[in-house]
Parts: sequence; C-alpha cells; structure tokens
Amino acid sequence: MHSLKIFEKHIPYLLPLLLMFYRGLADFTVLFIGILFLYKSYKDSSWLWAKEPWFKMALLFVFYLLTVNVFISLNPQDSFFYALTFLRWPIFAAALAYWLLKQEDSIKKFLIGVLIITAFFVFDVWYQFFQGEDIFGYSKYNEGRLTGPLRNNPVVGIFITKYLYILLTSVIIFNKFTKNSMQIFAILSLLLIGFITVLITGERMSFILFASSILIILLAIPIQIKPKLLIWVGFSILLVAITLMVSNYFPSSTDRAIHSSIDKLSHFIDSDYGQVFKAGYLTWLGNPMLGGGLHQFQDLYSFYDPSAGHGILHPHNHPLSLLAETGIVGLLLFYSLIFVIAKNALMPLINRKNWFTTALCFNLLYLCFFPFMTHFSFQHNWMNATSWLIVGLVFAISKHKHG
Repeated sequence: MHSLKIFEKHIPYLLPLLLMFYRGLADFTVLFIGILFLYKSYKDSSWLWAKEPWFKMALLFVFYLLTVNVFISLNPQDSFFYALTFLRWPIFAAALAYWLLKQEDSIKKFLIGVLIITAFFVFDVWYQFFQGEDIFGYSKYNEGRLTGPLRNNPVVGIFITKYLYILLTSVIIFNKFTKNSMQIFAILSLLLIGFITVLITGERMSFILFASSILIILLAIPIQIKPKLLIWVGFSILLVAITLMVSNYFPSSTDRAIHSSIDKLSHFIDSDYGQVFKAGYLTWLGNPMLGGGLHQFQDLYSFYDPSAGHGILHPHNHPLSLLAETGIVGLLLFYSLIFVIAKNALMPLINRKNWFTTALCFNLLYLCFFPFMTHFSFQHNWMNATSWLIVGLVFAISKHKHG
C-alpha cells in the first residue's frame, strides 16, 4: 500500500502528460488507473461510488449494449468487446472524483500539471506556426493546419481548447485569485491566448467550441453589471481586431477556421460534413430502434450503400453514431447518462448559488458532449480519455465547492 500512496501523491501532476501526447499511452493510463481503483475499492470495501445515480446509468447503458445490441449486431464479438470496454470510462471518472482528485491539494497538483503541459503545447504550436516545424521537427499538417507536438495528428486545437478551459478552473481553486481584479485578469488572459492559438491551428470545430465557450464564461463573470458590460464589449472588440489582423497577415490561418466554416455551414447539405451526416442518417433508418451493432458503422453503411465501400468510417457526430449503431434506445440511454452526470455534478453548486463555478463546470461538459457538433469516433480512445477526465474533474470540483 506504500507504493499506492506514492502513486496517489504524484499521479495528479502527470495526468495531463499521460493523456495528451500519445493515444496508446492515454488508453493505458485510463485502464491502469481504473484497475487500481477497483483494487483499492475492494481492499477498503468502499463501493459507495458505484451506487451513485450517474454510475448506475452508465451500467444500464452498458447492460443494453451487452444484451440487446450485441444480439442484433453484424459482428456480435466485436460489439461485445467495445461494449464491455466502455466501462473503463465511467470507472476512470469515478477514480478521479472519489480517489485521485478527492482532495483540494490533489486538484491543485493536477492544475499545475495542466498549466505546464498546456503552456508547452501553446508554445510549440506558435513555434511551428512561424518556423514551419515544431521543436521536435514535426512539420505542419498543411499550410492551414498545425499539429504542434502531435506528429501528423492535426488535433492539437481540441486538446488546447479542453485543457485551457480546465486550467480556467484555477481561479476558483487557488487562493491567490480571491481578488476580483486578479481573477478577471487571469480569465481574460487565458481566453485571449487560447482564442488566438486555436485560431491559428486551423481546426474548425475547435475554434467554434472555443469561441462559443467564451460567451458562457463572460456571461458568468461574477462582477456588477456595468463593468461586466464594458468587459464584454471591450473584449469582443479585441477578439475581432485580432482575428482581422491574423486574417490580413496570415490568410491561410483563417481560411480554414473561419471562412471555410462559414462556407460549410451555409452549404451544409452539399458539404463533406453534410454527406457524412447523411450517411449516418441513412444507416440509422436500417434499424431505427436498436441500431446495427456498436462499432459497426463502416460495415453497416456499406451494407445500405454498396457504392460507398469502406470510405466512411463513422458519422463524425455522437448522436448519429449512436443512432446508427445502437438505435433510439441507445441514444436515449447515453444522453440520459450525460444528463444525470450534469445534474449530479451541477445541482449542488446551483443549490448553493455558486454560479461561476457552475458555469465553469457546465462549460467543460459542453465541450465534451454537446450533441450538435462534429465529433471523433464514439470509440475514439484518445478523445474519450480527456472527456471522462473532465467528468471526473467536474465531480471533484463539485464535491470540493459543495463541501
């Protein structure tokens, strides 16, 4: 148990490093922490976390996948495997909320780790932006798309988005932010850095998410209405001015993140996103109630449209993926799980009228589970690791602020 204590003491610092750099390392970290947590729960006979409503909802979702959905799947063995391994996500979130991030000091250690790794990602992205290669020698994905330290993976923007908003919770955790002026300066500085950095990565959805989240945070800043209005207007003008300046001097950086996004939204049905979403919709019509089996979309769509071959791997949207693979039943169960997570985590904060903390936590869940955005695959290990890390952190913050 001594080695377990050492692990508990130092792992919060390392979590961002372990989850951000490599997909395999992230998945191993989640699995390893989950197994340790189950072992600790067994040794301590402490299973209260498993009785929480949100965790019961997760079990119900998995039960549906392992029973009904498996038996109607095109590949029952494959669907069974992915249904069973889904359990590692809620167990990982529970391990963080009820063990590794249970103490305020642990949350602080974690946020220090987030600060270091996020600062490195931001620096590396800017280095690649100006030099053409990052500090490890990784080249840009293309002229309008950056990767930072993630080799040929053009997804650095979504990591910066999520982890920078995680870092924003520092203003409610660290005592140095007790003054309003200090808190507001930190909030606006992080939002400004993140906005410009995500803009130059060229990632459409990441930029849309980051920009929309700014509105949520600005609306919740806990100050009187008159200076708040001045902050809203002034900060908005600053962001517009910076965007225009970047667009003027580095047009390729805004062509994809802004102009291309507007074009795709205005011609959505005919865009590549529209075609992929249509594929998800058509596949769902094959079995509307129960779907065709978890992790079977590629084969399902090929079955309904033989000309498609194996080109479309997934619908790039969680609701459409769930509809096609698990049907209306699976969709309702999964988003019932997300609703219960939000309710269990946010209601204690709302009851205490802790509005700013509520907004920060709500925004983190929004970044992970907003149903109308384009997503990576529902089974994407790398992205799911960060999403369920956020679930665990939100519960930990809720418990800390509620207690």
